[in-house]
Amino acid sequence: MIAKNTFLILVSALILSSCNNNNSGNSTYQQKVQTVEEIEKENPARFLDASGTYNPNIWGTAMKVHGTIKNNATVANYKDVTIEITFYSKTETVLDTKQYKIYDFFPAHETKNFELKIDKPSACQKLGWKAVNAVAY
Repeated sequence: MIAKNTFLILVSALILSSCNNNNSGNSTYQQKVQTVEEIEKENPARFLDASGTYNPNIWGTAMKVHGTIKNNATVANYKDVTIEITFYSKTETVLDTKQYKIYDFFPAHETKNFELKIDKPSACQKLGWKAVNAVAY
């Protein structure tokens, strides 16, 4: 009889424990669920595309970048986008990287142009760039 009661107590304890774990699992899941806007605001670089063209100045000491930034976010708006420019040699060796801020507003689903005049390392033959950050507003 004692063994049977002990067995029932153990089974009851396991069932209660399982129920409590399932309830706490649901609240943890609910806490982890994020809205689309929250996801977009947490990682702006994932939703910003930077593209364009560049050309050297007459003296070959600087580059002029004519670029566009497209905000592919569904609802998040961004401002003050940080562009990271990578300078490459003729052999595509990375010479340097620098960051520049584009102080403008970039609403969801919109594309805006920007222009930068930047000094370049002497061996620089190519540029590459990408949006690496922004401020959500």
